[in-house]
Amino acid sequence: MKSFLKKTKSGFGKNGKAFDETYWSEIYGNGLDVDGSYNAKQHAQYLHTLFQLMEIPVYKIADFGFGKAILLREFVRSFAPVKVFAVDASKDAYEDLLKKDWVKKSDKFHIYHSPLESFQLAKLEREPVELGICNSVIQYLPDSALDHLLEKLAKYCSYLYFTVPTKEDYAVMKKEMNFIDPYAYQRSAKQYRKLLSRDFEIVSYNLLQSKWLGEKGFKEEVFRI
Repeated sequence: MKSFLKKTKSGFGKNGKAFDETYWSEIYGNGLDVDGSYNAKQHAQYLHTLFQLMEIPVYKIADFGFGKAILLREFVRSFAPVKVFAVDASKDAYEDLLKKDWVKKSDKFHIYHSPLESFQLAKLEREPVELGICNSVIQYLPDSALDHLLEKLAKYCSYLYFTVPTKEDYAVMKKEMNFIDPYAYQRSAKQYRKLLSRDFEIVSYNLLQSKWLGEKGFKEEVFRI
Protein backbone atom coordinates (compact mmCIF):
# COMPACT_ATOMS: atom_id res chain seq x y z
CA MET A 1 0.00 0.00 0.00
CA LYS A 2 1.24 3.45 -0.85
CA SER A 3 0.53 6.33 1.51
CA PHE A 4 1.67 9.93 1.67
CA LEU A 5 1.29 12.37 4.57
CA LYS A 6 1.14 15.94 3.36
CA LYS A 7 2.71 18.27 5.88
CA THR A 8 -0.19 20.69 6.15
CA LYS A 9 -2.31 21.54 9.13
CA SER A 10 -5.59 19.68 9.38
CA GLY A 11 -8.74 21.58 8.45
CA PHE A 12 -11.17 23.03 10.95
CA GLY A 13 -14.93 23.45 11.06
CA LYS A 14 -16.89 26.69 11.25
CA ASN A 15 -16.62 26.51 15.05
CA GLY A 16 -12.81 26.48 14.83
CA LYS A 17 -12.52 22.90 16.04
CA ALA A 18 -10.64 20.07 14.33
CA PHE A 19 -12.35 16.97 12.97
CA ASP A 20 -11.09 14.78 15.78
CA GLU A 21 -12.62 12.05 17.93
CA THR A 22 -15.11 14.52 19.41
CA TYR A 23 -16.44 15.41 15.96
CA TRP A 24 -16.88 11.79 14.93
CA SER A 25 -18.65 10.97 18.17
CA GLU A 26 -20.94 14.02 18.35
CA ILE A 27 -21.80 14.45 14.67
CA TYR A 28 -21.34 11.05 13.09
CA GLY A 29 -22.37 8.85 16.04
CA ASN A 30 -22.71 5.17 15.21
CA GLY A 31 -23.62 5.98 11.60
CA LEU A 32 -26.86 4.02 11.74
CA ASP A 33 -28.93 6.99 10.58
CA VAL A 34 -26.35 8.67 8.31
CA ASP A 35 -27.08 8.63 4.58
CA GLY A 36 -24.13 7.16 2.71
CA SER A 37 -23.20 5.06 5.72
CA TYR A 38 -25.99 2.66 6.71
CA ASN A 39 -27.01 2.47 3.03
CA ALA A 40 -23.55 2.78 1.46
CA LYS A 41 -23.97 -0.52 -0.40
CA GLN A 42 -27.15 0.71 -2.09
CA HIS A 43 -25.46 3.97 -3.14
CA ALA A 44 -22.59 2.04 -4.70
CA GLN A 45 -24.86 -0.44 -6.45
CA TYR A 46 -27.03 2.35 -7.84
CA LEU A 47 -24.11 4.22 -9.37
CA HIS A 48 -22.42 1.08 -10.67
CA THR A 49 -25.63 0.08 -12.44
CA LEU A 50 -26.03 3.60 -13.88
CA PHE A 51 -22.48 3.60 -15.23
CA GLN A 52 -23.02 0.17 -16.78
CA LEU A 53 -26.17 1.49 -18.46
CA MET A 54 -24.29 4.50 -19.83
CA GLU A 55 -21.29 2.31 -20.79
CA ILE A 56 -18.87 4.44 -18.78
CA PRO A 57 -15.83 2.48 -17.56
CA VAL A 58 -14.28 3.33 -14.19
CA TYR A 59 -10.64 2.44 -13.62
CA LYS A 60 -9.69 5.00 -10.98
CA ILE A 61 -11.60 6.47 -8.04
CA ALA A 62 -10.82 9.38 -5.73
CA ASP A 63 -12.59 10.20 -2.47
CA PHE A 64 -12.35 13.81 -1.31
CA GLY A 65 -13.18 13.73 2.39
CA PHE A 66 -13.55 9.99 2.97
CA GLY A 67 -14.44 10.21 6.68
CA LYS A 68 -15.26 6.75 8.03
CA ALA A 69 -14.60 5.38 4.49
CA ILE A 70 -17.75 3.25 4.56
CA LEU A 71 -18.96 4.66 1.25
CA LEU A 72 -15.47 4.40 -0.26
CA ARG A 73 -15.24 0.73 0.71
CA GLU A 74 -18.52 -0.08 -1.03
CA PHE A 75 -17.53 1.86 -4.17
CA VAL A 76 -14.27 -0.07 -4.30
CA ARG A 77 -16.18 -3.34 -3.99
CA SER A 78 -18.67 -2.41 -6.71
CA PHE A 79 -16.32 -0.83 -9.26
CA ALA A 80 -13.10 -2.79 -8.53
CA PRO A 81 -10.85 0.12 -9.62
CA VAL A 82 -7.15 -0.36 -10.27
CA LYS A 83 -6.24 2.81 -8.35
CA VAL A 84 -7.84 4.62 -5.44
CA PHE A 85 -6.91 8.07 -4.15
CA ALA A 86 -8.36 9.25 -0.84
CA VAL A 87 -7.86 12.43 1.18
CA ASP A 88 -9.29 13.72 4.44
CA ALA A 89 -8.58 16.66 6.74
CA SER A 90 -9.11 14.53 9.84
CA LYS A 91 -6.00 12.89 11.25
CA ASP A 92 -8.21 10.38 13.07
CA ALA A 93 -9.92 9.37 9.82
CA TYR A 94 -6.59 9.18 7.98
CA GLU A 95 -4.95 6.95 10.58
CA ASP A 96 -8.05 4.77 10.88
CA LEU A 97 -8.19 4.12 7.13
CA LEU A 98 -4.52 3.11 7.03
CA LYS A 99 -5.33 0.35 9.53
CA LYS A 100 -8.19 -1.18 7.55
CA ASP A 101 -7.45 -4.69 6.29
CA TRP A 102 -9.06 -4.02 2.91
CA VAL A 103 -6.60 -1.14 2.48
CA LYS A 104 -3.48 -2.76 3.95
CA LYS A 105 -3.81 -5.85 1.76
CA SER A 106 -3.82 -3.87 -1.50
CA ASP A 107 -1.29 -1.71 -3.33
CA LYS A 108 -3.97 0.28 -5.18
CA PHE A 109 -4.55 2.81 -2.38
CA HIS A 110 -2.94 6.25 -2.13
CA ILE A 111 -4.03 7.86 1.14
CA TYR A 112 -3.47 11.52 2.06
CA HIS A 113 -3.99 13.65 5.17
CA SER A 114 -4.72 17.21 4.08
CA PRO A 115 -7.42 19.88 4.14
CA LEU A 116 -9.21 19.90 0.80
CA GLU A 117 -8.52 23.62 0.46
CA SER A 118 -4.78 23.01 0.15
CA PHE A 119 -4.73 19.49 -1.28
CA GLN A 120 -2.99 19.28 -4.63
CA LEU A 121 -1.84 16.22 -6.53
CA ALA A 122 -0.02 16.72 -9.81
CA LYS A 123 -0.78 13.13 -10.82
CA LEU A 124 -4.52 13.86 -10.84
CA GLU A 125 -3.94 17.00 -12.87
CA ARG A 126 -2.14 14.93 -15.50
CA GLU A 127 -4.34 11.83 -15.26
CA PRO A 128 -7.84 12.60 -13.88
CA VAL A 129 -9.86 9.76 -12.40
CA GLU A 130 -13.14 8.65 -13.93
CA LEU A 131 -15.06 8.89 -10.66
CA GLY A 132 -14.71 11.11 -7.61
CA ILE A 133 -16.64 11.06 -4.35
CA CYS A 134 -17.40 14.14 -2.24
CA ASN A 135 -20.04 13.04 0.23
CA SER A 136 -21.30 15.63 2.74
CA VAL A 137 -18.01 17.50 2.91
CA ILE A 138 -18.04 21.01 1.46
CA GLN A 139 -20.45 22.35 4.07
CA TYR A 140 -17.37 22.38 6.31
CA LEU A 141 -15.40 24.71 4.05
CA PRO A 142 -15.64 28.51 4.12
CA ASP A 143 -17.02 30.47 1.17
CA SER A 144 -13.56 31.67 0.21
CA ALA A 145 -12.41 28.12 -0.52
CA LEU A 146 -15.30 26.83 -2.61
CA ASP A 147 -14.70 28.30 -6.08
CA HIS A 148 -11.12 27.04 -6.21
CA LEU A 149 -12.01 23.67 -4.72
CA LEU A 150 -14.87 22.92 -7.11
CA GLU A 151 -12.75 23.86 -10.12
CA LYS A 152 -10.02 21.56 -8.82
CA LEU A 153 -12.45 18.66 -8.35
CA ALA A 154 -13.84 19.21 -11.86
CA LYS A 155 -10.31 18.94 -13.23
CA TYR A 156 -9.43 15.92 -11.10
CA CYS A 157 -12.41 13.72 -12.00
CA SER A 158 -14.77 13.29 -14.95
CA TYR A 159 -17.73 12.49 -12.69
CA LEU A 160 -18.32 13.40 -9.07
CA TYR A 161 -20.69 11.59 -6.72
CA PHE A 162 -21.68 14.60 -4.66
CA THR A 163 -23.92 15.40 -1.70
CA VAL A 164 -24.19 18.42 0.59
CA PRO A 165 -26.87 19.38 3.14
CA THR A 166 -28.49 22.77 2.53
CA LYS A 167 -29.77 25.32 5.02
CA GLU A 168 -33.26 23.86 4.58
CA ASP A 169 -31.95 20.32 5.17
CA TYR A 170 -30.40 21.44 8.44
CA ALA A 171 -33.68 23.10 9.46
CA VAL A 172 -35.52 19.82 8.89
CA MET A 173 -32.88 17.85 10.82
CA LYS A 174 -33.13 20.27 13.73
CA LYS A 175 -36.93 20.01 13.80
CA GLU A 176 -37.23 16.26 13.33
CA MET A 177 -34.05 14.98 15.01
CA ASN A 178 -32.92 17.91 17.18
CA PHE A 179 -29.66 17.73 15.22
CA ILE A 180 -27.34 20.74 14.94
CA ASP A 181 -23.90 20.68 13.32
CA PRO A 182 -21.76 23.54 14.69
CA TYR A 183 -18.90 22.56 12.38
CA ALA A 184 -20.90 23.31 9.23
CA TYR A 185 -21.59 26.42 7.17
CA GLN A 186 -25.25 26.58 6.16
CA ARG A 187 -26.01 27.64 2.59
CA SER A 188 -29.12 27.55 0.43
CA ALA A 189 -29.70 25.17 -2.47
CA LYS A 190 -29.59 28.22 -4.75
CA GLN A 191 -26.10 29.08 -3.51
CA TYR A 192 -24.82 25.57 -4.07
CA ARG A 193 -26.35 25.31 -7.54
CA LYS A 194 -24.72 28.59 -8.52
CA LEU A 195 -21.35 27.44 -7.18
CA LEU A 196 -21.55 24.13 -9.03
CA SER A 197 -22.81 25.52 -12.34
CA ARG A 198 -19.47 26.90 -13.54
CA ASP A 199 -17.61 23.58 -13.31
CA PHE A 200 -20.26 20.83 -13.36
CA GLU A 201 -23.54 19.70 -14.88
CA ILE A 202 -26.04 17.75 -12.79
CA VAL A 203 -26.74 14.61 -14.81
CA SER A 204 -28.40 12.24 -12.32
CA TYR A 205 -29.21 11.75 -8.63
CA ASN A 206 -26.11 12.83 -6.66
CA LEU A 207 -24.05 12.78 -9.85
CA LEU A 208 -22.15 15.65 -11.46
CA GLN A 209 -20.38 15.65 -14.82
CA SER A 210 -17.28 17.83 -15.22
CA LYS A 211 -17.41 20.65 -17.74
CA TRP A 212 -13.63 20.61 -18.00
CA LEU A 213 -12.84 17.05 -19.07
CA GLY A 214 -13.18 15.08 -22.27
CA GLU A 215 -16.06 13.23 -23.87
CA LYS A 216 -19.39 13.40 -22.06
CA GLY A 217 -21.04 10.12 -21.10
CA PHE A 218 -24.32 11.88 -20.33
CA LYS A 219 -25.26 13.71 -23.53
CA GLU A 220 -29.03 14.14 -23.28
CA GLU A 221 -29.51 17.89 -22.96
CA VAL A 222 -32.69 17.81 -20.90
CA PHE A 223 -30.92 16.02 -18.05
CA ARG A 224 -27.84 18.25 -18.00
CA ILE A 225 -28.68 21.02 -15.55
